[in-house]
Amino acid sequence: MKSLKKGAFIVFFLLFTLSMTPQTEAQEATVHGIVYNIFLEELDKAIITVNTEPEQIIISQNGEYSFKVRPGNYIVTVTYNEENNMYELTENLKITEPGDYRIDLILIPELDDQNNEGEEFNVYEEPKKDKPVKTFIAAIIAMIIIILYFYSSKKHFIKDKELKSELENEIDKVIKFIKQHNGMVTQKEIRKNFPSSEAKISLMITELESKGIVKRIKRGRGNIIILKK
Repeated sequence: MKSLKKGAFIVFFLLFTLSMTPQTEAQEATVHGIVYNIFLEELDKAIITVNTEPEQIIISQNGEYSFKVRPGNYIVTVTYNEENNMYELTENLKITEPGDYRIDLILIPELDDQNNEGEEFNVYEEPKKDKPVKTFIAAIIAMIIIILYFYSSKKHFIKDKELKSELENEIDKVIKFIKQHNGMVTQKEIRKNFPSSEAKISLMITELESKGIVKRIKRGRGNIIILKK
């Protein structure tokens, strides 16, 4: 009986001890990720600072970092120095419950306001007096383009008109030639008597045929052209 009571006491003592032991690790969240630059390259030896009590300072290894915190609100600061360029990032971190959190951090170079103030003005701002000059130059360029366009269009129009007039003149000569041969002649004879290409002769006969002036009859390997009017 005494041994039973002693055993129950030991079990109760162990349970009580376990209940009083801080469950720190079970209540913590693991935060981890990779630190990148703006080119998405891993940054080795970046310094990550977390404002816990006490403060945690982690140095990335090949870009990777990891730390543990309890649920709560934190400020994570990341700094990195590279060839006189200072990278810095501040992130607000909110942990609602224990677990595993992956947060990748992308650092942007910190700009020096004093050194870049004059450069920024030169790059993005233009003196107001230069704007009318540029507007005037743009207007002149636009006018030149418009003039060239209309000149080119007029030139093409005149050229097309001249070609049409020349074609009509040759068509009249072809009609006269057919009349001189009693209203019937072969297409081969027309080619022989006119210094035009075969394609152009065929085009003129097609034009006359479409207007109902001539009729083209296939005969062997050639055509006979008959004047209808």
